[in-house]
Amino acid sequence: MTNNPSQSGAQRGPGSSGGSSGKGQNGPSSSNMREQLTNAARDGVREVKAQTANVTESVKDVASQAGDKLMTSVEDQKAAGADFVGDMAGAIRRAAKEFSTVPQAAQYIRLAADQIEGVSSAFRKRDVGQLFADVQGFARRQPTAFLGAAVLAGFAAIRFLKTSTASSGSSAARGRSYGEDRSSVGDRSSQHRS
Repeated sequence: MTNNPSQSGAQRGPGSSGGSSGKGQNGPSSSNMREQLTNAARDGVREVKAQTANVTESVKDVASQAGDKLMTSVEDQKAAGADFVGDMAGAIRRAAKEFSTVPQAAQYIRLAADQIEGVSSAFRKRDVGQLFADVQGFARRQPTAFLGAAVLAGFAAIRFLKTSTASSGSSAARGRSYGEDRSSVGDRSSQHRS
């Protein structure tokens, strides 16, 4: 028996190492795994992109709804402010009637009421963006006047808050003092009984 290289390769079989047939079997299976991994990674990336798009869309919807609610609230506050300013103009007009004995003063008071009424109607007619732009423009043109108006508005707000908290606090104090008086009367009457 002679050793023929072609026969010895045939005798080794599929589990033997050596020769090119072992590499050929590993090659297709590893490229198949690579292909499967690549496809899985692509699918994963597509899924992540889809989920990201869904989350982004949800966030946009929530932000849009919040913005809409905020604008609705601002518009409601704007309308309430315009009503308040209009009511103030009406009160000033009523005050002007009290100055009928001094016609010059009554005329100036009516002019002030007309100006305030004009502000009220401007609030009603303009949207919030226009009002902010007007305020910014005024602040740029007249920074000193804007600062003075802001300080006066701050003082007025503080005064209003102090007045409203003081009146609610005094009514609570009155209620407590009333209750204390009642309890002290009750204590005195029980002392007299003994």
